[in-house]
Formats: sequence, C-alpha cells, structure tokens
Amino acid sequence: MFTAADMISEEVMKIFTNCAKFHGEDFDIDNVDGGTSEIAVDCDEDYLVGMAYVADCHTFVREVNLEKFDLERERAKMVDLFLQVLKFE
Repeated sequence: MFTAADMISEEVMKIFTNCAKFHGEDFDIDNVDGGTSEIAVDCDEDYLVGMAYVADCHTFVREVNLEKFDLERERAKMVDLFLQVLKFE
C-alpha cells in the first residue's frame, strides 16, 4: 500500500505549475490557501475515488475527515451518481 497524499499533492502542484507556465507566470506553493489531504490507496481507481472525495468535501464546504473516509462507500456513491445520469428504466 502507498500513500496517495504525496501523489495527489504532487499531481496538483504539477497542474498549477503548468498552468502558470502557460500564462507566463511562476507558481509559488506559498500562494495556495488550502492544505493537502493524505489518503492511503492501493491502485489508480482508489486514487480517483479519494480525489473525488476530497473534491466533493471542498465543493460542498465540508471538512475532509479522513478518519471517517470509507473507500467502498465513496466508490458506491460515485457508481450511484453515474447510474442516475444514465436513467435506466
């Protein structure tokens, strides 16, 4: 098992750096208001679910509570959301 926190944070920082370069600016991590969230995952799918959980918390102004984070529950929520969009009869 590896910790995705460094990976998630690292990937986000790469995105910020590339966006800044595109706009001819320098990216400085000190200008980022938010912190990082550490979520232990085993694979890319779990990584995606973990990122979605953190994004969901920030979107709906909820605290990221990693002690209560349940990977299977969050995965089921994502599947339910996607199935709702398909509107099966």
